[in-house]
Amino acid sequence: MNFNKKQYSFEEVYSKLMRYCAYQERSTYEAKNKAFELGLRKNELQKLIDLLQEENFIADERFAKAYVSGKVNVKKWGRYKISEGLFAKGITGETAEEALREIDEMVYFKNLSYWVDYKLEREVYTKAELPKLYRFLQSKGYESEFIAKELKGRKLM
Repeated sequence: MNFNKKQYSFEEVYSKLMRYCAYQERSTYEAKNKAFELGLRKNELQKLIDLLQEENFIADERFAKAYVSGKVNVKKWGRYKISEGLFAKGITGETAEEALREIDEMVYFKNLSYWVDYKLEREVYTKAELPKLYRFLQSKGYESEFIAKELKGRKLM
């Protein structure tokens, strides 16, 4: 344990968190964790979070939408994996559901198809090896019914 850790004042923590949140979208959960890392006392935390929200540095709804958009468009993740990621960032309930509802279905199925193509270009799957491909697609967060439909459409199942 490092006892020589620098102690920051409330104003210094606020300034550092403004920069932290301005750099990229952050959830309230991430901002709280960063504040604790910087040594902010628990009794000052809610005041800090309120200030950051008033100044529009953090907004969980905006964070959730940006997170979902990035994971769908860049990482090509499925809903389950995105949902778990949101949960890990402290986003749950209606906020998470609303962000997930904004996923473009055409892009979503195109991404699933991308992953199938990606795996089929690299390996030949026999009927006995199809569960391996299926598990890979599940690990990317796609729903079983969509995976089955995609594989049946390609006459793999």
